[in-house]
Amino acid sequence: NYYYILFHTIIIINIFIFYILTGENMIIKGIKNAKITQNIFNLKLPFQLLNADCIASKKHILHAINQATSKTPITNNIWMEILVRASAQRQISNAIKTIGAKGENANICVVCDSEETFNIILEAVGGTPDNNILELRDSKINNIKKIYNIKENENDKEYIIKRVCEKISIIEVI
Repeated sequence: NYYYILFHTIIIINIFIFYILTGENMIIKGIKNAKITQNIFNLKLPFQLLNADCIASKKHILHAINQATSKTPITNNIWMEILVRASAQRQISNAIKTIGAKGENANICVVCDSEETFNIILEAVGGTPDNNILELRDSKINNIKKIYNIKENENDKEYIIKRVCEKISIIEVI
């Protein structure tokens, strides 16, 4: 238990330091019932779309952003790096299959650089802004545990979020 508390504290400190040092303010928002087509990726805007049903929490995404900006890159693009880190995968194709946003009536997590970019994406995909879809709900627990290979028979939401963040961190050493 001590190690989980220590790990959680380190994550929060790293996120705080990330925002102080980089001065970057990433926009992280949810959109419910979006329609994802290839056209969205042709916009050439700075963003990433993730399947919100595969996201444990906003803390999960903040940790992925922190890892993407502070560790040795796996990809050659910060937006793809966020996808790879958030998925806890090293292979881009696996990351896209695992947590990439796709289809109609999709719940998505948008990570972008500005409100302007977010509004363009919202207009392109439709749907309704809803940040609640980013949080870990009971209906997401089994899927999250499967995606991130969390074998413990534990359904405590904070514990699961910590384990997901651990999985993101350890891809650095795999």
